Amino acid sequence: MAPTRFALIGAGNIAKIYVQAFAAIPDAQVTVVCSRTQATGAALAASCGAIWLPDYREAVTRSDVDAVVVATPSGSHGEIAVAAARAGKHLLVEKPLEITLARADAIIEAAEQAGVVLACVFPLRFAAGVGHAKTAVDAGRLGRLTLADVYVKWYRPQSYYDRAWRGAWESDGGGALMNQAIHNIDLVRWLAGPVASVFGRTATLVHRMQTEDTACALLTFESGALGVIQGATSAWPGDPARVELHGDRGTIVLEEGRIAVWKLAAGTPQEEAAMLGLEPVSGSGASDPLAIGFEKHRRQIVDLIEAIRSGRAPAIQGAEARAAVEIVRAVYRSAQSGEVVKLPLTGDATLGG
Repeated sequence: MAPTRFALIGAGNIAKIYVQAFAAIPDAQVTVVCSRTQATGAALAASCGAIWLPDYREAVTRSDVDAVVVATPSGSHGEIAVAAARAGKHLLVEKPLEITLARADAIIEAAEQAGVVLACVFPLRFAAGVGHAKTAVDAGRLGRLTLADVYVKWYRPQSYYDRAWRGAWESDGGGALMNQAIHNIDLVRWLAGPVASVFGRTATLVHRMQTEDTACALLTFESGALGVIQGATSAWPGDPARVELHGDRGTIVLEEGRIAVWKLAAGTPQEEAAMLGLEPVSGSGASDPLAIGFEKHRRQIVDLIEAIRSGRAPAIQGAEARAAVEIVRAVYRSAQSGEVVKLPLTGDATLGG
């Protein structure tokens, strides 16, 4: 079978991770790298045997492109993804899907109308430990779920935000929550179920930026469970991100998607040892955004290719990705209003806190 051919839109830090991931997939090929900056775009294209183009509109309409990876600043995902869908190209869109629900909905609608596969990038879902945690929760092995928490206490220097688009409402859509913590926010919602309401606080304490570098939120899940989100890029030197799940019959803690704690009342020491040893300790973006490795991205690209070829849905569809954006936007709305915000949100089209 011929390789699935990709256009990679964007040539920043995350695009370099994609190039490494594609190199490890025999039945995938990057044919086009698109970036407005020739120096970075052409160099990245040369590294994977692709051509460089400055205009995404030309890239997404080429006959040698089957699917498009959107790896540009968050606030530009919509226009690129919609253009690619209308050109009949399948889509892999970096997180967040978009920075408002209205923009996310436009991508989902364009993909549905065009009949193309739409997936959003949340590579933590492809960690082996996460899959086992999902199975355990769904099987009721933790008993009544009582607490489901997210802790992303990371650090970024001011130089990280000195790039114009980072930490700006128009281009980044938010700060520590929308850009960094959203991976684990997606994870906790997938594992613990839908969120019913949010009460949040945000602050900009360390960096010169428009959006937040420090945030806390209280969650109430539809199941009745409670939870917290702590997301920051102001916590030096940065600790591995954690998702903690607690019930009246067990506790599971995930650290960067790897099982760090597996304590189930109906479990065995042998099961616990096996779960703790599923995957080696991998890189963390706690202090370095390039330290994450490419393996989980590779798994997600393979999932997309299989979905395209088989006609099945990808693991993380547009509606799933939208849910994480909704939680983040609800925190921002609560922080601005000082009130509890109930989900689902309505009228979420404007930017800002």
